[in-house]
Amino acid sequence: MKTKLGVLLALSIAGLVAAVSVARPASTDGTLQATVGPGYSINLTQNGVKVTHLDPGTYTIDVNDQADIHNFDLFGPGVKESTGIDTIGTTTWTVTFTDGTYNYNCDAHPASMNGKFTVGTVQTTTTTTTTTPPPPAAVKVKAKAKVTGRTVVVTATATKVASLDFGLWKGTKRVAHATAKAKVKTMKLKAPSAGRYVAKVTAKAGGKTAKASVAVTVK
Repeated sequence: MKTKLGVLLALSIAGLVAAVSVARPASTDGTLQATVGPGYSINLTQNGVKVTHLDPGTYTIDVNDQADIHNFDLFGPGVKESTGIDTIGTTTWTVTFTDGTYNYNCDAHPASMNGKFTVGTVQTTTTTTTTTPPPPAAVKVKAKAKVTGRTVVVTATATKVASLDFGLWKGTKRVAHATAKAKVKTMKLKAPSAGRYVAKVTAKAGGKTAKASVAVTVK
């Protein structure tokens, strides 16, 4: 009877241990190898292949620091491990990687001895560039005039198509007037009598205004 009870008890314990073993998750998802030195080299590999991407999880890293002028510094989301720059030797780290980008380098030579890898899903940032169109160029205008008898022939030349206002002025009084819409336009303005006049041109385009004038003598 005692023998049977002992056998049953042993079987129960074995079953319990087996159940616990099945229920307990693996403590690591893989082993990585980190090496630095003896020359100016630094690497993180898995089964001899350089690590560029890993699944999230817990990993064992076997570190072999072979130079007393370098170190292996690993850092990223939730991870910060490093060896000493002035020491050599081996060590083992257990780290948990989550989604993101991880970097490693030699702290004494970070520009030339470095590497990185991604884990899981890495969010990328899309940059949208908005180009603001340049403001419209301001309109400019030139005026020239010639006199034939009492007719003043005024030619306006603008830098773009514009609303043109032609005026013939004697002192503060406008004695003749005409309008047009064009880039280059010639208009005839009649002077009422002999004397000194000023032919004025105003150009408007795109909310901008430009003016030009030329003095003439009517005989």
